[in-house]
Amino acid sequence: MNLALLGNGNMGKAVASLVEESGKHRVVARFDSKSALSPEAFQMADAVIEFTNAAAFLKNLPVLLRSGKPVVVGSTGWSSEADNVRAQVLSLGGSLLYAANFSLGVQLFFRMVKHAAALIAPFPEFDAALSEIHHTAKKDSPSGTGLRAAALVLESLPRKTRLKTAVDSETPIAPDELLLTSLRLGKVFGTHTLYLDSAADEITISHNAKSRRGFAEGAIQAAEWLLDKKGFYSIDDFLSDRLAALNHARP
Repeated sequence: MNLALLGNGNMGKAVASLVEESGKHRVVARFDSKSALSPEAFQMADAVIEFTNAAAFLKNLPVLLRSGKPVVVGSTGWSSEADNVRAQVLSLGGSLLYAANFSLGVQLFFRMVKHAAALIAPFPEFDAALSEIHHTAKKDSPSGTGLRAAALVLESLPRKTRLKTAVDSETPIAPDELLLTSLRLGKVFGTHTLYLDSAADEITISHNAKSRRGFAEGAIQAAEWLLDKKGFYSIDDFLSDRLAALNHARP
């Protein structure tokens, strides 16, 4: 697969490094967020992997779609424009898959979190809370991954109806509040943990990113999956399809 990479930050570099290391695919074009683009710029590529920023992604989207190439998007911060992006993809017959986090481990963590919250729903003696830790240069707090995990718990645990993201020593955590704490520390790539606690038991489910390699692998696998498809997809669509194919193959 010939890849065009749009974005020269940490993730763009991680994808390029993994492509070179594996020898399975080839990078045929590279651009940064300030590059002047045209549909012809992607002529030699089979797919585009995009890691820039929200403003650059939204600006470049029409060009990317007119190129006719499948586009994997890792830029975040444009969720308020999701309906508009979807409409553009569908109206132009494009192919786009997005994710706030391409780590396959994180996507599996999300599913575990949702299932665990549903399992304790009948047992009021269990409480739940979340934490996320990232490097000190991370701009958003809480992280998008932490917020997604919290949303899944709130969906599956009816007694938790509100998210609390800061601890006020004078305001105790209410029974219907789900606490999500954030810590910024050194060079941590990302650690997310769900805590389930009762008087008798403590259960923790945690994902710890060892490097950016997992995110790069997920983005490349998503591009492979997207090659023969048209439409607007999320990383969850990709993972669901992979899991369904595995279950179908079982005797």
